[in-house]
Amino acid sequence: MLARSVLADSPLAVALPEGLSPRTVGFYLAQDKGYFTAAGVAVTLTAPSGDRRSLDTLVQKKVDLAVELMPIALKRREAGERIVHVAQIFRKAGMEVVCRPTIDQPADLKNHVVGVWFGGLESAFYAWISGLSLNPFGGPGSVTVLRQNYGLEAFQRLQSDCATTFSYAAPLEFAAADIPLQGLKQYRYQEIGQATLEDGLYAREADLAKPDRVAAFAAFLDAARRGWQLAHVSPKTAFDLLHADPKFASVDPAVLRQAIDAVDDLLALDQGPMGKLDPDAYDRTVNLLLTAAPDPVLTRAPAGAVSDVVVKAAR
Repeated sequence: MLARSVLADSPLAVALPEGLSPRTVGFYLAQDKGYFTAAGVAVTLTAPSGDRRSLDTLVQKKVDLAVELMPIALKRREAGERIVHVAQIFRKAGMEVVCRPTIDQPADLKNHVVGVWFGGLESAFYAWISGLSLNPFGGPGSVTVLRQNYGLEAFQRLQSDCATTFSYAAPLEFAAADIPLQGLKQYRYQEIGQATLEDGLYAREADLAKPDRVAAFAAFLDAARRGWQLAHVSPKTAFDLLHADPKFASVDPAVLRQAIDAVDDLLALDQGPMGKLDPDAYDRTVNLLLTAAPDPVLTRAPAGAVSDVVVKAAR
């Protein structure tokens, strides 16, 4: 890895999936505590607006790195975008289905409406339903699939009996909707064994052939690890940073702490430093994307979609 003096405060723009939130707080802690500067990189954190994704700015060369869900990234790569996974942020998956209390076991999904995310994120659901020997195509005795937007609007309007969300988003979303999360049934794809990998760090393929870029990316990863480790050992520090933001100032502290704890669970830092990709989790993700949906997310196994050059260069 290049020394800090050689990096000379390399400028890096990094697109996160959203602004300051429990999902991203480790990156913002690294910025707030000066860890990026200490590592020799001048980092600008950005977030997409509207319905844009963090990868949009990466492929448009407006940023140098992006954090994104793996199914979205692999779908984009198959479509021709030369992006490569260089580090895994979340070791475990947080996507889940939250259902009304009457659905107290998965088999009870029959004859109910389930809100499902599409656009590359539907594979885990179809694998789950297939494993339950349920028909996901509607009609008597089957599960009716509702294409769900992010948020709980359909669930609130009683248009669906279950909503897709993330473990870290659910406490905030249901509290904002004034729906007690306690008593609802939560089905985590990670626990079911049908999870696809979520937040990872992505770079443009061409940049990985440049030693100075790889060194800067590794320095970013080093500093980001410190930020997330701080959130792990001192959740109050993460809470204080979030609670000081106007967006979270009025959130029930217990709810915000629940969201922070949920993210920490996904990082699973007690199992090792953030960044290394679990090959078994990757293979499971690819297999689900190839086989688990009526219209598969991927049509062929990815080639060259992951690289460990940045993780190896990190300390």
